[in-house]
Amino acid sequence: MKSVNRVLRQNIKNNLYNGIAWSIGFNFVTPFIPVLAAKLGASNNDYALLSSVPAILTILLTFPASLLIGKFRQQKRIISGVILLSRFSYLLLFFLPYWHASPMVALIALVSAYSSTNTVIAVSYQSIMGEIIPSSYRNKVFAQRNLWIGITGMITVLVAGYGIDHFTYPYGYQAAVILGFLASLIETWYFQKLRIPSEEEAEAGVRVEARPAVIKQRRRISINPAQAFRKMFEVGGGWPFVLFCACATFYTFSWMAAWPMYSKLKADILHATNTQMSITTVVGSIGSLIGFGMWAKLADRRGNGFTVFVSSLALGLAPFWWAYAPSMNYVYVYDFIGGLVTSGFQQSIFNRLLEIVPEETRHPAISLYTTLSQISAIFAPLVGMSLFTWIDYVPSMILVGIIRVIGALCFLWILLPKRGTRITRSLN
Repeated sequence: MKSVNRVLRQNIKNNLYNGIAWSIGFNFVTPFIPVLAAKLGASNNDYALLSSVPAILTILLTFPASLLIGKFRQQKRIISGVILLSRFSYLLLFFLPYWHASPMVALIALVSAYSSTNTVIAVSYQSIMGEIIPSSYRNKVFAQRNLWIGITGMITVLVAGYGIDHFTYPYGYQAAVILGFLASLIETWYFQKLRIPSEEEAEAGVRVEARPAVIKQRRRISINPAQAFRKMFEVGGGWPFVLFCACATFYTFSWMAAWPMYSKLKADILHATNTQMSITTVVGSIGSLIGFGMWAKLADRRGNGFTVFVSSLALGLAPFWWAYAPSMNYVYVYDFIGGLVTSGFQQSIFNRLLEIVPEETRHPAISLYTTLSQISAIFAPLVGMSLFTWIDYVPSMILVGIIRVIGALCFLWILLPKRGTRITRSLN
């Protein structure tokens, strides 16, 4: 028992350090992409493509890659390689200012490469966490991890934003890119130090009898494409998974529809500097720091399903106040509130997904959920910017807010008692 507890403590520590290193690398680069796009002369369509093209590539890559990774027992080394490949996109941004042919195309391509491979990593990471962190520890462990991610991200983005603005373009961006890539090497190192029981048993030559359904499911999925398509929904364990995926796909659409409008508002309308962009990230991080513990306590008391509903409803109200944003001072307040509620939604929907899917088919189920959610992510930014062009900013935000509230009510609807049983009987 002491040995088990020691391994768990090591995994919690390495998972925490892995998250901190990821946060440092991420916040040296990603928050400043909209400002960099504005410097490169991005159009409304370019802002939308910065969200849509990554989603398309994610859909094409995530599920097949997850099935392929799932065939190997030693997945940690493969995922570590994917992490390095994904973060290499940071380093390639260094050369973007010298790419005179079509720098926006290059920027979209690099952001897409990072986002799609990062989603593959996220699916594998979620599956691994479901194995190495017991359910009784998850809310506390991930609340602590997210807390430190928020603190380090807040410090990093402040330093990066100040530094970029005080160096001549493009040297500030290039320095941030190099530091972000160096942090990703540390991220990979701590990921490699995670101890995964099933992989260690395989290395020791132990026959794992407790997981025959995993091997059976992998074989069944990988026989041929037609059979894989028919059987793919079985990995989630039934109607609770199907309904959860449907609600998440719908809500993701309304959530992401506003993202390019936020970028357009900050970079092109309010003419935010890199320092101001870093401040918006910092205040959002402060909101997240306050929110993680609060939402974790609510999840412990009322369950992750109910927390998903409450946080998604709160996030659904955000576009109504974003409709009025005459200056960056208002944006700071809105990003603080957004960080507060987004932390609860992301944390609770992750833990709820781990509750729903069966342990023996967790990896393909999570990859399927992610793929379906990304379908909305393809069209949502394009629809959002189209609304911005057709009916202007304020009506667009109000419409997006209404759709989000409907999506939140869908999360409540699937929590009603015996919902899945009623649907199953009606179909029979």
